[in-house]
Amino acid sequence: MRRILLGLVPLAIAGTISTVLPGTAEAAVTRAPDRTRQLAAPRAPQDVTAAAKTLHYGDKGATVKYLQQRLRALHYDPGTVDGKYGKDLRFAVYAFQRVNHISPSSTVGPRTWRALTHPAAPPRIIKGGAANRVEVSRKHQLVVVYERNQVKLITITSTGSGKRYCSGGSCGYARTPSGNFRVQRKINGWRHAPLGLLYKPIYFHGGYALHGNPSVPLYPASHGCARIPMYHTADLLFRLIPVGTAVYVR
Repeated sequence: MRRILLGLVPLAIAGTISTVLPGTAEAAVTRAPDRTRQLAAPRAPQDVTAAAKTLHYGDKGATVKYLQQRLRALHYDPGTVDGKYGKDLRFAVYAFQRVNHISPSSTVGPRTWRALTHPAAPPRIIKGGAANRVEVSRKHQLVVVYERNQVKLITITSTGSGKRYCSGGSCGYARTPSGNFRVQRKINGWRHAPLGLLYKPIYFHGGYALHGNPSVPLYPASHGCARIPMYHTADLLFRLIPVGTAVYVR
């Protein structure tokens, strides 16, 4: 059968050929229990074959917009869907690649396009748990928000570095506590904390919070809080998580 190159994403999996057609649901499906339910795909750009076009940070155009739409449909936060590959989209790509066992990179190549066709579900860090919850994975450096047991947001995080630090005459180790917690309070704006500025902090255990930070590297680097990309993702997280929400850190 002749392969059509416009608006069609071909993919070979387990010896079969699957396709994504513009305006249709993704074909082929879930072979293993760790795969997400397939979502209706956004319309693919007509001037490129998505699987063959590698994207880089700073790119613009129809393929970038398609990528933004696809990630948003899968509950990542690419920011404004405007066809521009900026910081928000880069963080969303990092998170998606982590979930799909791809080394995080701002480059969107064949492996990432294939994973976008058949995406993996985010790793679960607990069994059971509250229907409305936040899971913070120190191992995977991911935050996943659930509402009624359905994923609402997946984003990268940077938790405690484990390094020794000193501030205000006292010293300690930068560790993010493990355990079962609940959101105690939220601050809708900047908080001037002893260890630095926190954007829209969501406190879950004493002074430990999920919060926006200008620096969210691809490794644990905080004093103990869970850093979140800002501004768009931190704003979204703040809206999604009310006081009282269960927070599980492992």
